[in-house]
Amino acid sequence: MQTREKILAATVGALALWFVGDWVWGAAVRSREEYWAKRIKAVQSKIDDYDEAISHGRKAGEKLAQWRKQSLPSDVEKARAAYQKWLLDVANRRFDEKATVTFGEAVGKSGAYHRLPVTVRGRGTLGQLTAVLHEFYRAVHLHQINRLNIAPVPNTEQLDITLGIEALILPDAEQTDELAVGRSTRLASDRLADYRVIPQRNLFGDGGIGFDPADFTFLTGINGINDVQEAWFTIRTTGEVLKLKIGQRFEVGDFQGMVAEIAQRDVVIDSEGERWLLTLGEHLNQATALPPEY
Repeated sequence: MQTREKILAATVGALALWFVGDWVWGAAVRSREEYWAKRIKAVQSKIDDYDEAISHGRKAGEKLAQWRKQSLPSDVEKARAAYQKWLLDVANRRFDEKATVTFGEAVGKSGAYHRLPVTVRGRGTLGQLTAVLHEFYRAVHLHQINRLNIAPVPNTEQLDITLGIEALILPDAEQTDELAVGRSTRLASDRLADYRVIPQRNLFGDGGIGFDPADFTFLTGINGINDVQEAWFTIRTTGEVLKLKIGQRFEVGDFQGMVAEIAQRDVVIDSEGERWLLTLGEHLNQATALPPEY
């Protein structure tokens, strides 16, 4: 091989070695860069998780501090006495008849709190109930209503009212003898006057907005009187009971019908050219349409 060719071959070899070395070096550098980029990303993700956990913990701590202020007194018996006094004061100032307050057994939860179940019963108008609910939710106490039963008293504007309430007692509550003082921010408006529209709707009386007597007329009994079957319908808004035989017509609000058949637990009603099946315990608007061939 001539000297010139040797020089050329050496040059090509050197260039090839340089390219290979550069590629290997670059690959190694890129590999390390990718490795550290992934590590940095993983660490940053953990930092973000820790920040989020700290934020949640801070918010939880703030909530817990607020709940300590709102909690009933830490002593269960003192809490029961103070809360009963407050509930009776609210109910008896609002309702027409004397209310009753009964307590269930306080239930502890792993030392974190006690849950105190309460039942309030009273009789009053829808406007008076609205005032009671307004005062209840305006109070700052750590409590809530988890059950509300309302039954119209026949031929009056009165309602039999039952409130199921749950109040919480924290062992480290700020209050030890008396209830917390202050107003909550749960209500859309703090003014009772802004809720007067509720009783104005007359939800349980004839002609009330959105009121349909058929919603309150229930099939409450099927009885045999002297071997003649009767279907008994109770109109809960008035207390009236319709005792109807097969073939008898009746009218409730805008609903007009005739009892076509009476079975053991069901009746068939003809209304406006259609047949409807109503089962014991259902109100008229829950009747199921039957096919034309029935």
